[in-house]
Amino acid sequence: MAATDHSRSEAAKQRRQDQLQRWLGSETEQTGSETRKTTGGSGTRRAKVQFAQGAVFMAACSAGDREEVAALLRQGADINHANVDGLTALHQACIDENAEMVQFLVENGSDVNRGDNEGWTPLHAAASCGFIQITKYLIEHGANVGAVNSEGELPLDVANEDVMERLLRAEIKKQGELIKHIAVQGSLLSH
Repeated sequence: MAATDHSRSEAAKQRRQDQLQRWLGSETEQTGSETRKTTGGSGTRRAKVQFAQGAVFMAACSAGDREEVAALLRQGADINHANVDGLTALHQACIDENAEMVQFLVENGSDVNRGDNEGWTPLHAAASCGFIQITKYLIEHGANVGAVNSEGELPLDVANEDVMERLLRAEIKKQGELIKHIAVQGSLLSH
């Protein structure tokens, strides 16, 4: 049994060495090395963990912490920061059905038509989740009901509920009529 414990211990030490090797030269190691400090009287060094501002911003938005989000924006955080999948805080707030955060982000300049890596806009997200209130809000604030994702789908195409489909069809019709009206007005003015 002692031999087994010893081999597990050695395997664990080797995995830790492998982790440290991968960590050396990483972005985390490079930014963290500037903030290390010596603690109390023990003389041990503790690394201060730091996260990229975009990650902190996204986490604060997901937590619904408007005060923290506002503070991060004042410090220069990008309201349209996207994660590796292209999701912005607005996408996530739509997915989480956090109407208050959606409103806060839109009021502070979040791009309502920004697509993720798959071309999904916040409106696609809200429509696919069936969140009527958020969908209406996004449309009222300039969300494009004609936005097409990488699969060629409109928000209407990813909607799963009849109420959502009716809302989006009505908005498409309304915007289509508005575009026709503007085109007619433009052609009358040019003659």
